[in-house]
Amino acid sequence: MARIRPERRTRVDLAVSAAIVVVLLVVGLVIWLQSPVRHSDSVQAAAPVPDVTPSTTVPDRLIPLWRARSDATDSPALSRSLVVTADGGTVIGRDPTTGGARWQYRRDLDLCAVLAAWPSTTNEVLAAYRNSRGCGEVTALSGSSGKRSGSRSSDADDRIQLVSDAGYVVSQGTTRLETWGSNLVRGIEYGRVDAPVKPGVQPGRTGCRLLSSAIGGDRIAVIEHCGTEPGYRLTVLGAVLDKDEEVQQYGSSVITDGTTGPPPVLIGMSSSAIAVYDGGGNRPSPPSDAPGGLAPPAIRQFSTDGVPTATNTVTGPQRPPVGVVPSSGGGLTSYFTGQATVVLDAQNVRPIYQVPGAIGTGDVMAGQLLLPTATGISVRDAATGRELRSIAVNREGRGAEPVALRVLGSTVIEQWGSTVQAYGPA
Repeated sequence: MARIRPERRTRVDLAVSAAIVVVLLVVGLVIWLQSPVRHSDSVQAAAPVPDVTPSTTVPDRLIPLWRARSDATDSPALSRSLVVTADGGTVIGRDPTTGGARWQYRRDLDLCAVLAAWPSTTNEVLAAYRNSRGCGEVTALSGSSGKRSGSRSSDADDRIQLVSDAGYVVSQGTTRLETWGSNLVRGIEYGRVDAPVKPGVQPGRTGCRLLSSAIGGDRIAVIEHCGTEPGYRLTVLGAVLDKDEEVQQYGSSVITDGTTGPPPVLIGMSSSAIAVYDGGGNRPSPPSDAPGGLAPPAIRQFSTDGVPTATNTVTGPQRPPVGVVPSSGGGLTSYFTGQATVVLDAQNVRPIYQVPGAIGTGDVMAGQLLLPTATGISVRDAATGRELRSIAVNREGRGAEPVALRVLGSTVIEQWGSTVQAYGPA
């Protein structure tokens, strides 16, 4: 059998091969230098932290346990087992009773917003960082171990708010929003779309300023003001593209006759209804029967097609405090207007009662509602709002900021401003 002679190689062949290798090495180096992994520092838990067992009683007394700074959250971010704080470029999963770090993730970018999403299912922490394209550099972390589970990068505004329900997350800025599933795959983008993949998929409005958003099931609601329209608009969209790969709009209408006053604020949404706080700074549309056309502060309800259904007067100012986000737990949703805390049924988002004198949003513990007050924590019958007793707590260093209260096991966690404070049974 004749021996096959090796393929002849010239100097040119060798030079080209060497050039290809160099190019691949340079490309690989550039990708590595620019990758999130290259610019991150991750310390994971040795093993996933076990879920916290819900408390069966409300303590008679509470004492301060620990305190931390969290600039990138507006209310306590809770996974199934840990309290998540976020400051600068660092996200920390903390033991609820000691405040000790069980895991930590750091980037050399500034955090825009951090959200503990889907605690009952995938239990992830979403950290949105700011880069040259806005707040669209997002990393998903396991809420129990800190392990990096995914990432995405897209165009975004320089400031955003993250809102979630059981299925999707909304990332909303003033000019655009996106929805994501738990796999971080985008559902829709709405508003400013600089490089549309498919033209003509957006509703026809332009020049819109997005003001607040909420999500319920497979729909999202947005309060916006578009162009020279005479009032603020409520728009209801599908959380994912329809079968024609277009943004599906279920309803959109102007709900105030004027924009000189503060805009209404979305405070709750379920699969069947939408709740909006309207401070009454503009005439409502449809018109009110109130003298002069202005109406008192109210919770206005709409169907998930954006059709008005009911209005309930509440105590509050025309402009609610900045940074207050609704809190849901135990079948209830609470919202602080600035003068009272309104408690709604989380399923139909109808107001059940309001608590004047409360200073923020609350949570359910052992079947009872805990609300922050100026002197401590009010323990109330969750169904009626009747006060059962009060627990004194010391909020040293707090000014006039609203307080957001959450519960994890036997620990009560509050946040005011950038301060997160944990309390435990004495």
